[in-house]
Amino acid sequence: MPPVTLPGKCDFETDVLVIGAGSAGLPAAYTIAEAGYKALLIEDRPKTGGSLAMVVGGFAVCGTDEQKAAGIDDGPDRFYNDLVTVCGSDPELARAYVDHVHEVYEVLKEEGMVWPGIADITGHSAPRCFGWLLGYGPKIVEALEKRCKKLNVPILFRHRAQRLTVDPATGRVTGAVIFEGDKKKFVKATMGVVLATGGFLHNKEIIAEYDPVMANCVPKMPVSHQGDGLKMALELGAATKDIGISVAGSWPLCKDTHSRCIWALDCGGLMVNKFGKRFHNEGSDEGFYGFMTRAGMSQPDGAYFVIYDGEIAASIGVNRVKGEIVQNQEHVKDLDQCVRYYGNTPEELAQKLGIDPVGFAETIAKWNADIEKVGYDTVFDRKGRFGGYGKLLPFKAPFIGIKAVTSLTSAKGGLKINVKQQVIDQYGDPIPGLFAAGEIAGGMWTKSYTLATMSSLAPTQGMLAARTILAEFKGKK
Repeated sequence: MPPVTLPGKCDFETDVLVIGAGSAGLPAAYTIAEAGYKALLIEDRPKTGGSLAMVVGGFAVCGTDEQKAAGIDDGPDRFYNDLVTVCGSDPELARAYVDHVHEVYEVLKEEGMVWPGIADITGHSAPRCFGWLLGYGPKIVEALEKRCKKLNVPILFRHRAQRLTVDPATGRVTGAVIFEGDKKKFVKATMGVVLATGGFLHNKEIIAEYDPVMANCVPKMPVSHQGDGLKMALELGAATKDIGISVAGSWPLCKDTHSRCIWALDCGGLMVNKFGKRFHNEGSDEGFYGFMTRAGMSQPDGAYFVIYDGEIAASIGVNRVKGEIVQNQEHVKDLDQCVRYYGNTPEELAQKLGIDPVGFAETIAKWNADIEKVGYDTVFDRKGRFGGYGKLLPFKAPFIGIKAVTSLTSAKGGLKINVKQQVIDQYGDPIPGLFAAGEIAGGMWTKSYTLATMSSLAPTQGMLAARTILAEFKGKK
């Protein structure tokens, strides 16, 4: 199919077109506007936000005033080492992120963000995460949008990009074909296009192509995450990075209500399959839920169950924030909204869940024996609750179970980009005029993922994409 070209007269003309008004797109737009150029944001939905507006919103950043006040020794080099070692991040992408994330943090503070205490999160060698599990995602989005509004950046809501336009003589991306409902429009972008459309995890067809085991997971991001940006870039010959491992599991949910039941595991609960057997370390020692919840979807019939007891239920909602204990009632509400099954014995609970009672009773007996005799789980070498924090306890009646399914919250792979945020083609060359930032881009999570980093990576990459465009056109307009 030949590339689409712009007509002689377009519906909109701007310096930079940013497709997607989420945590990557908003900073790209305000960075362009701050430099005195025109940015146009288009958003498929009726509001800004993307994934971050729907999640809890941890935010990882190093070298903050809050860290210094708490006596925490941290900086870009330490953060960089964590990313490369734990996540297998592309060294250049990781370096750019850690060296510039502090600038996004400063913008957020200027726009009124007030951060809670610093959380100590597994995978980070120093406490550097704000807002963890305290609902700060929407607040971050609000602050980024506030910056755009101050600069009068126009946002076209309910406009969906379908294809990119190209100059056939140079191969440079010149804009996009967009739709408002059925109405087709053209946007001319004289300096470049930034793809900030998020992932594709609301598109079951694409998920099934890359990772069929995960096709029946429950997406917990905007329905607009259909892979539009990915498809538009692939049409122009873009390469991908980590696309084969991009479908990463997130929290376990109640299969009936889709409410989160992860907190039961965080506080010492177990996962079993239909045979009543455990299949993964529920403490998520990797520091990322995705490994264990993907293992859940890989069980026979894709069925797994979250198991806990009355004592664990009583501890739900206690959050580890440096210097204080915060009771998060949202966790309690999440469990209350799950369909829970109760039993006075393992066998009784197993029958209600429809799993093998003999196998399940053996699992509980083995767990209790390990905890009482050696102090930890010898089956998966689990030494504590989530991330190793907190003492494990033997299970006692009442036994509680939830039929689980894995959620999807963000893709962990996508388009191949370089350190300038340019989209790279199949031959290793940048596609002129095309940039990508945030969830749509790959290269940062090749080995694993450290919690709270995507929400600070996306705005940093959006800002850097805009700066690359500005550097290219400096003195030319």
